Amino acid sequence: MAFLIKAFIKFLQFIPYSLLHKFGSLMALFLNLLPNSHKKITQQNLKLVFPDKSSKDIKTLIKKSLFHSSMNFLESGIVWGSKNTKFENYLVEVFNKEAINKSFDSDRGILLITPHLGNIEIIIKFLGKQFNCTIPYSKPNQSYLDKIITLSRESAGVKMVHPDSAGLKVLIKSLKEKNMVAIASDQVPKQGFGIASTFFGKEIYSMTLVPKLKKVSNCAVHSVYCERRKKAQGFNIYFSDELDLSHDVQEGVDRMNNEFEECIISIPEQYSWEYKKFKRSVNKTIYNK
Repeated sequence: MAFLIKAFIKFLQFIPYSLLHKFGSLMALFLNLLPNSHKKITQQNLKLVFPDKSSKDIKTLIKKSLFHSSMNFLESGIVWGSKNTKFENYLVEVFNKEAINKSFDSDRGILLITPHLGNIEIIIKFLGKQFNCTIPYSKPNQSYLDKIITLSRESAGVKMVHPDSAGLKVLIKSLKEKNMVAIASDQVPKQGFGIASTFFGKEIYSMTLVPKLKKVSNCAVHSVYCERRKKAQGFNIYFSDELDLSHDVQEGVDRMNNEFEECIISIPEQYSWEYKKFKRSVNKTIYNK
């Protein structure tokens, strides 16, 4: 199985990107027509988050979301199976990088927070090439995927640490040494490692790591997200200005989620709605339907 997956990822890198987009449209069509968990969870999340949208608008958003989920899979050849320089062929424009330079000029480390928007592997590749960047990384259940992902990210120059006490010390050390740490902090943490917050007005369980890291390191916090451009025109990366993120855990987590909302609302169809975002909140019952 591992050999087949590796071979398939390798195969994908040789397919023209415009053709991958056509395959993505075809995959999305099948996902939309056939019963599957991706579509079901996407629909459940979208109906909860956007209660004022009409049934027609939700269906349209589901179709678009399934396309972008399909593209994240099909782009694995670009981000995992190819040489690290290949992704640069698809990175069209980087916005507001000067804000990152400004924070580094103030002699502080930088903590980047990102939602699963667009293709975060494109961001990781870019950060590894441009900065001394460390990210926390939880191994996937499939060991063969772990090897593929680890090799790809580390060869791009990104340092990875396990999300445990030893890894936390490395993250703090990196920030205090005026380097960069990047976290996809929209993920739902394990019980006991988060607090209740809101996401598009609905209760969620959110990780507290971001405000805690800021408090102990006095780092600058910025958001970053990736946008997949239309018509197979590659990707854009967007950095925010420095965020006014409180050291207070509750206020900091709430501000983090507000920032994610602003990122997502610009391209809502590109967020990973197939993820059970509300699984540890009072809204978890939506997944029982």
